[in-house]
Order: sequence, then structure tokens, then C-alpha cells
Amino acid sequence: MTPAYRNALLLLHLTVFLWGWTGIFGKLISQNAAQLVFTRTFIALAGLALFALFTRRSLDPRTPDIGNYFFMGVLIMLHWLTFYGSIKVSTASIGAACMSTSTMFTALMEPFWFKRRIRSYEVVLGVVVIAALLLMFGLETQYRLGIALGVFSALLSAWFNIVNGVLVKRGDPVRIGFYELFFVMLCAVVWVTVNGEVPQLPWTLERSDLLYQLLLGLLCTTFAFVTGIAVMKELSPFTVVLAVNLEPVYTILIALFIWGAGERMHNGSYLGIALILACLFANGWFQARERRRQEATTIAPLP
Repeated sequence: MTPAYRNALLLLHLTVFLWGWTGIFGKLISQNAAQLVFTRTFIALAGLALFALFTRRSLDPRTPDIGNYFFMGVLIMLHWLTFYGSIKVSTASIGAACMSTSTMFTALMEPFWFKRRIRSYEVVLGVVVIAALLLMFGLETQYRLGIALGVFSALLSAWFNIVNGVLVKRGDPVRIGFYELFFVMLCAVVWVTVNGEVPQLPWTLERSDLLYQLLLGLLCTTFAFVTGIAVMKELSPFTVVLAVNLEPVYTILIALFIWGAGERMHNGSYLGIALILACLFANGWFQARERRRQEATTIAPLP
């Protein structure tokens, strides 16, 4: 293991650990979901702008994909609204458990997006994930709205991640992220205004909310976004996907440590979460095996 690879691996796990705090901060911040999204994106945009200035990256908006960035902004806005809405009406553990299904949604949506055949193991794993969600839905009856919002948020997350996987191949990731977050913020302004509220700028928040929003916006969004891109230079997508699957585990453990009994679920619900995580790791293993098989069959013949 080279020093560069080891450092990238450590940075990746730090990034995933920070992502695990997004649900925690969402629960700690007293703002409603729409105001939370607006303030988070305002702070994250400022952080990305400073990063672009420091690294001399262009944020020129002249690109044929600007319409796609707007569409992504709408999807991300709805994703965050439903994610934080899920946490507000249930618990951070419920929201994180439901969000862990986004990887499976991605695996099931990719065949339609990239015009490839559906693999049999994706269908089987998808059925197991649905069964695990139904188990949780049947046990956590008081949190059914939170589960529904969390699953829909995971579906939106899978959708915009698939599209971003296409956009990032023809544009700078920092510029893409900046304009997507810019459109998220605009959508949040519209949403808040239509509901008769005034967008809450960071300096108007209470001290505790401001602290949590700075941590959420700068550490969990700007910093994690930049490091998430940087590690891809050294690590394989398979390694990254496996590590990212630990995010809900971090969130659930942190939530249990902070709130204790208030975050505990039925034992059967933890079985459902374990089944979902097992499916995510199994999906990663199957994809790695499929990739190795494809590489073996595309080796150029000897002259």
C-alpha cells in the first residue's frame, strides 16, 4: 500500500464519517426543512466559491449543461427536503436507514438510464431491500411518514447521482457542484417565500443553530464534496462505494450515543437495516466481479 493510497483511504473514511453527521445536524438544528436547506446551501456555496478562488478554478456559467444543472438543483432540493423532513417527523436513525437504500435504487435505475440489461442479482437484492423496508414499516408504525419520506429521498438521491455521473464526464466537478447548489438555494428561496416566510441567513440564526449550520455547510458539504472528488484519483469506485455504505452505520451509532432511548427501534428494525446493508455490500461485490469479468474478456489479442 503506497502512502498516497493509504492517505486517500483515510481521507475517504473521514469524509464518510462527516456525511454520517448530516442527519445528526439536521435533527439538532431547530429550523424547518426548507429553511435548513436554504441556509446550508448558502454556507456551502460560499465555501465552494472560496475554494474555487483559492485553487483558481473557473466558475464560468457559460455551458450547454446549465439547464441540466438547474434540473439537478431541483432534484437535490427535493431530496434534501424529504430527507430532513423524514428526520424531523421520525428519528435520525430512521432517516439514515432509509437513505441507505439509495445504492440499490441506483443499481435498479442504471439499466434504464444506460440501456443495459437488468442483472438477476440486482432484482434479487432489490426484493430483499423492499422486504426489509416493509419489515421496518410494519414495526415502526409511529414513524411511517418518516420512512416514506426517507425512501422517496433515497430514490431522488439515486436519480441525481446517476445523472451527475454523466455530467461530471464533460464538466469540472467543482463548477457543477457550485451551480447545482446555487439552483438548490434559488429553489429553497422560492419554497420558503411561497410559504410566507423570509429566508434565514446565517447571521440571523441562534448561536447553536449557526454553529451546527457552519459544521453542516462547511465540513459536511463543502469539505466533504471536495475530498470526495480528490480520493477518486487514488481509489477505485468499488472501494469508495463500500466505504460510503458505512454512512448510515455512523449516523445510527452517533444518534444512539447522543439521544439514547429516543433513537432506539424495534429489534426487527435493526434486522431490516442489517439486511439492507448486507445487500449493499453484496451488490458492490457482484459489481466488482462483473467488472473483472468484462476486463478479462476485453484484453487485446496478441499480434
